[in-house]
Amino acid sequence: MTDSSTSSPAAGRLSRRAALRLAAGGATAAVVAGCGPSRPGGAASSAPARSATPTPVPSGAPTGGAATTPAASGGSVGPADWAALAKDLQGTLVQPGEGAYAEASRLYQPQFDTLRPAAVAYPAGAQDAATCLAFARRYGVPIVPRGGGHSYAGWSGGPGLIVDVGRLNGVSASGGTATIGAGARLIDVYSGLAAQQLTVPAGSCPSVGVAGLALGGGLGVTCRAYGLTCDSLTGAEIVTADGRIRQVSPDSDADLLWALQGAGGGNFGVVTSLSLRTHPAVDCSYGFLSWPWSQAAAVIAAWQRWAPGAPDQLWADLHLQAWPDGRLTLSSTVNYLGPQGELANLVDQLGVRPQSVSLHSASYLATMQVMGGVSGWSPAAAHLAGTLPGHSPQGRLTRESYGARSDFYTRPIDPAGAAALVAAVARYARTAPQGGSCAVAFDSLGGAVNRVGPQDTAFVHRSGLFLAQYIANYPDPGAGSGPGVDQSQAWLRDVWSTMRSYASGEAYQNYADPQLADWEQAYYGVNAPRLRQVKQSYDPDGLFRFPQGIPTS
Repeated sequence: MTDSSTSSPAAGRLSRRAALRLAAGGATAAVVAGCGPSRPGGAASSAPARSATPTPVPSGAPTGGAATTPAASGGSVGPADWAALAKDLQGTLVQPGEGAYAEASRLYQPQFDTLRPAAVAYPAGAQDAATCLAFARRYGVPIVPRGGGHSYAGWSGGPGLIVDVGRLNGVSASGGTATIGAGARLIDVYSGLAAQQLTVPAGSCPSVGVAGLALGGGLGVTCRAYGLTCDSLTGAEIVTADGRIRQVSPDSDADLLWALQGAGGGNFGVVTSLSLRTHPAVDCSYGFLSWPWSQAAAVIAAWQRWAPGAPDQLWADLHLQAWPDGRLTLSSTVNYLGPQGELANLVDQLGVRPQSVSLHSASYLATMQVMGGVSGWSPAAAHLAGTLPGHSPQGRLTRESYGARSDFYTRPIDPAGAAALVAAVARYARTAPQGGSCAVAFDSLGGAVNRVGPQDTAFVHRSGLFLAQYIANYPDPGAGSGPGVDQSQAWLRDVWSTMRSYASGEAYQNYADPQLADWEQAYYGVNAPRLRQVKQSYDPDGLFRFPQGIPTS
């Protein structure tokens, strides 16, 4: 790794890592693909997610999980036989009262620790997943697929049977295609492919599950060059509601493959494996830029002119942050698939000279570790701590609670909008709950992302200049309610409302937003009717349900 700095790089790295911790995104999931969604199979409700339980479902709407009536004819088949299910699985089943239950029931955000699933299954393969679906159908038990457990709204948990694909974490590559188990975390994917100098475009948060990321789009620091994660998805193994294990490809269940390319996890079945087109894992240059807060409006204007139209190899974000001590900071992380000198030339074209610049060069894997805030860590350390699949006894990542909303911007924010946004972040600094923090994060789009047609995949957002995420980090990392959470949510509503006349109305389905009233249009746009048809074909009875799940036709 080589460095070239005009100021100390530590501040830049801290800013980037803090932004990662503030984000969820799910990603991301970087804030662009922050510690966000991880549902291996998709994502909605209109009430605010303020409590430690998922959003209540309105009367007449689908509920989370399976149908509530047994599939067997003749009425009730009696209480669910969990002992029989455990015996039928090659994998493991964790139930209340067992020593591993507390770990098994946890999601990424501590605010959802009050969720108490009836059991958590860890399938050893697709047949185990089919066994779980048959059990859910027979006994009317709600069922939820789970990857990394990063759902912003807590919808990768619930009261029924959780099917956690964490054991299915293999990573291999051959002939231009990577075969990746649905339970692999992003750090596993990057590390597993690095030996062959290959990669797939993905997010930054190391503990995000690859399936949840890919199925909802998959923004990341290489997306302008390599496209979204879903754009590289060429096939999948999925167990659909009828219990069939399907090998989905352009030649088999092509409509389902199209839906898996961006509709979000949890909608159509339990995905157990993904086939993804590989790309070269080239050496990278990256950097950290910062400006005084007084230049925020000018930097927003310059960044919008610069980042979305830059060469495809460049990705850049922009962070406006309010810290717990009241400081307001303005910073950008940049990543470039090429030499550091070329990155320096591009930074010089930004338009507003940064107060500090810190540029570096590293291998692709080392760069992804920097972007994920785990530079120098072992792959085992870049997991959540624990002994169950997807976790590691050496894990050093921490869990945090937050609220977030998102907007795609398809036209530049004008000076009035920039001033309003800057004022909204400053308001948080004056009115924030003690110990809380917030950020507005822009992630540049364009390039390969926008060269795909809006109806070529289920991911409709193909004309964006950048994605904005508004993030409020709760003062108490474990809180799901209380005055601090209420103040944080009030700020989110304020900044989101402030930007209504400037944003496109589209939102990122991987950053599930329970407060969105017209979520189906915001997530899917013109693709919503076709997605309803796919849902009707593969899950007509709504076995897979959650507040923002795709409805049947």
